[in-house]
Amino acid sequence: MSVKRLPVSPPIRRKDGRGRPSTPFLRERILQSAAELFADREFDLVLIDEVAAHAGVGKGSVYRQFKSKEELYAAAVIDGFAELQREIRTALAGCTSMREQIATIVRHTVRFFWTRRQFFALLRDPKALPPSQERQYRAQRNDLSRLISGVLDEAVRRGAMRPGFDTRIAAEALLGMVRGINRYGREYTTPDHAADIVTSIFLDGCGAR
Repeated sequence: MSVKRLPVSPPIRRKDGRGRPSTPFLRERILQSAAELFADREFDLVLIDEVAAHAGVGKGSVYRQFKSKEELYAAAVIDGFAELQREIRTALAGCTSMREQIATIVRHTVRFFWTRRQFFALLRDPKALPPSQERQYRAQRNDLSRLISGVLDEAVRRGAMRPGFDTRIAAEALLGMVRGINRYGREYTTPDHAADIVTSIFLDGCGAR
């Protein structure tokens, strides 16, 4: 997933000359820096000092925006997840079949979370993330689930899937497969191979024809 670099602007000082000068796009710059570093290295190997240096700000600026590394990491993932969905919707516009649509969704989603599996561990720790972040992620995930079920609904209308098919459960099953591969299959597969297998199982099943 491509990352757009934000311009580095000089601090804007308050007109009355009091207080700490504000920095344009400060939060966005920190999130962008964190996303780039976390995508390249495991969560435990990224230091807040590095995030600050990469963003061109002080360490204190990072902690004024985010209370902990866990909160910063989660914010970077959630922010990227929104961008992921925009990329998926753009890619779907060029698809000509239901199989191609499902393959596109699976491939993008598997690749996105391949280097972000620590995020799921944080979600299971009630002390790691503030409730607001968990709600934001759940909302983003529900949007993706609805996107998948919408693709399946259209396939049912076109006769590409059987009538009466429960597309909401199918969408959740597909996301569960993607999450399982990302958490447990990393040692013996690659993102692209995993995406191909998940798509095949979801659409064709495992039985011999």
